[in-house]
Amino acid sequence: MEKIAVAAINHKGGVGKTTLSLIMTQMALLKRSKVLAIDLDPQRNFTDALSFIADYFKDSLRFKSSLEPGDAECEEDWIILDCPPVLGDITREALDFADIAIVPVRPDFFSLSNLGVLYSFAGEVGKDRCQLPVVKVGYDTSRLARMVEQVLVEKQYPVAGRVPLNRLIPYNITLGRIWSTGLTADARRPFDQMYSRITSAYRRMLDGDFTSPWRD
Repeated sequence: MEKIAVAAINHKGGVGKTTLSLIMTQMALLKRSKVLAIDLDPQRNFTDALSFIADYFKDSLRFKSSLEPGDAECEEDWIILDCPPVLGDITREALDFADIAIVPVRPDFFSLSNLGVLYSFAGEVGKDRCQLPVVKVGYDTSRLARMVEQVLVEKQYPVAGRVPLNRLIPYNITLGRIWSTGLTADARRPFDQMYSRITSAYRRMLDGDFTSPWRD
């Protein structure tokens, strides 16, 4: 596959951008890809977590805190960008650079309230709607979650995946472990499916298909 740049973006904090950035980074590394991770959030949580695992991957992982024009020509296979929860110049630059921007959304209406603004913002930098797929984070069978899912369907937001909340994942990240340590195959499967959908959708985009990249 061609080099791919993936940004994690949402105009809201606490929805899982950094966690998904870390998971995507580690999944690519475990598949023997080289990764350039770029931490654009001033809190630098992405950088701190990556520093814990850097020794595991040695020359396969490089991380830094700014995006530069030359990064498009880097030797790495994946470029992962963790963005701040604001729609400013840094996020605009990341969106312009990224091939795909995943948008984590929790099952609450506060997570939904800014999506329209985010998609309009992305359109200003020429991004197609299909390049900003939603990742449903922590959805369950509650009435509120079902209502939020209905809104996502009605608005026809593309969906890259649906991943559960799992307390073991942030625990592993905090301790400097691989994100999936101790998880069963069933618990890992939604994340594997998300990774596969992203790579498959990108291949379709490279072939010029911007109509159905997220269809099963």
